[in-house]
Order: sequence, then C-alpha cells, then structure tokens
Amino acid sequence: MPDTQEVARLRALATQLACPSGTDGLAVAANMNNANALLAERAIAALAARPGQHLVEIGPGNGELSTGLVRLLAPGGRYTAIELSPDMARECDRRLGSLAAARVQVLNADCREVELAPASVDGIFGTNFVYFLDDLQAFLRRATVWLKPGGRLVLGIRSRDSMAKLPFTRYGFRLRDAAEIRAAMSAAGLEQVDDQYYDDEGEQQLGDLLLKVDAHVLSARKPG
Repeated sequence: MPDTQEVARLRALATQLACPSGTDGLAVAANMNNANALLAERAIAALAARPGQHLVEIGPGNGELSTGLVRLLAPGGRYTAIELSPDMARECDRRLGSLAAARVQVLNADCREVELAPASVDGIFGTNFVYFLDDLQAFLRRATVWLKPGGRLVLGIRSRDSMAKLPFTRYGFRLRDAAEIRAAMSAAGLEQVDDQYYDDEGEQQLGDLLLKVDAHVLSARKPG
C-alpha cells in the first residue's frame, strides 16, 4: 500500500496526464509525445486522411505529433483540435497554426460538451483520451453525429492489462477492454469496426516495474 506522500504524487501525476498544466504539464506533454509517437502514427494511418478533408483530433496535447497530418491536409483542408488543457491548447495553436498548411482551429474545451455541425467532419481520432470519459457511449454518439456518411473514427489506446499495472491509473482513470470499446462503437451506429493490436514496442522501465508496451488501434466508419 503506497504511503500518503506517494499517493499524493501519483494523484498529481494522474491529474497532469488528464489535463497538463504549468511547467510540470509541459514536461508531462513532452514525455507523452515520446511514449506515444508510434501509437499516434498508427492511429493517423488508420484514419486514411486525404488532402482537403476536415479532421478532428481529441486531446492533441501540444500538437507536436500532428504536424505531419496538418501538412497532409494542405491549404484546402481543415484540422480542428479539441483540447481540455488551456496550456496545451495554446501550445497546440502556436505550433500548428504557424504551419501555413490546413486551416487550424484549436478549441479549448471538453469533448463531451463541444457542439460541431452535424455531418461536417471526415474523420475523428485521438489517442489515450478515452481513459478520462465516464460515459464513452455518450461521446461516441456525439462524435457519430459530427461525421459525414462514410467518415471514420479512430481511437488509439494501450491495453487494459498494461494500463492496470501502472500505479497512477487507479486515480481518475477509467480502463476498458478493447472489446468493450468495439461494442460501444457498434452501439453508436458505426460499422466496419476493426481492432489492430500491436505488441512490438518492447518494454519500458517504470520505477521497479518492467512493463510491456502494447497498443490497440480501433477504427470504424459511419454508414453511408
């Protein structure tokens, strides 16, 4: 059982992972970029984006991992970021808004509350944000409304087993099996639900823990 000081440290880390802020938040964001670069790359690949499309990213952090995507969309495209952290939203807007590529809009908001025009989006994606959604089904229903017919939704996550071994995930994280997320996608009206599992990232040392790093990239499309 962790002592009081250790619990406080773990709670603070979990809070920063959910919504990075201040100097510590900038460091956490940099670490997340390093840890999740391959996962983000695979999620973006599953999105199958094309120039001129309108894409929405949930929880881009400082935007570093999305620079290639914004360039791909070209001047005729549009990229909308929904970022809960004010500090990360500012960093994301500064980084991506200066690329002179797609039109960039960064919304400092909760994805559970944002209102986007129905059938206005070609694709929606994000990595590791579903841990902080109590009602995944409600979000998926909202996201499905935003999608155009044929639009894609992609979620990148770590497996429940690997996340459960991290001591901070007991504080504010909602861990779900990939099967539960697939079922929620189908229940939201999405089709062609796919789950690509990867276990080729090796292991990471976290304190006394040696953890296997794995990932699920879950994708689906809106009928039409």
